[in-house]
Amino acid sequence: MISTTYRQASRLSAEAREIDPQNRLLARGPRFRLTAEGIRDNALAISGKLSLKQFGPPIRPPQPDGLWKKVGGPQYDYEVSPGEDRYRRGVYVVLKRMSPYPSFINFDATARLEHAFRIVVARLPSQRERDTLQRLFASELDAKLNQVSLGNPKKTTDNEQAQSAAWFAVASTLLNLDETITKE
Repeated sequence: MISTTYRQASRLSAEAREIDPQNRLLARGPRFRLTAEGIRDNALAISGKLSLKQFGPPIRPPQPDGLWKKVGGPQYDYEVSPGEDRYRRGVYVVLKRMSPYPSFINFDATARLEHAFRIVVARLPSQRERDTLQRLFASELDAKLNQVSLGNPKKTTDNEQAQSAAWFAVASTLLNLDETITKE
């Protein structure tokens, strides 16, 4: 990451386009979005809290209470890692398939939304479209996570089911866009 080639800007000048239109000389680099883990690490680095400690056991950063609770079976206690460990890089965050770390879900949703949008309509979404789809995903996820059934005041949907339902709503919306179903 510290090589000159890696740190090239993605801008393409007219001169560079003429000399090397295929970028075989690696005069420019592609734009790319940070992963969810990278976004977390970047925020911690900016705040001055990122711990560069390497190796060791997985960490448990702060997250909302109750995410690891489940109905039936053995219960898992989620204890926030002490001291600087809670601020170690995202690669060390303990993962639970049924309850992934919340900020990773939030930040990966944008990359998944853009990918889905591009597959369906063959272009990137505008900022307005992206924001609308993110709000739809968040509201569907929230609705499913807080859903209760008649006669049962407890939440009835686990995180994985809620995620699937939210993505289903987004996919249905994308597949029903005028741009998707109308030929001009």
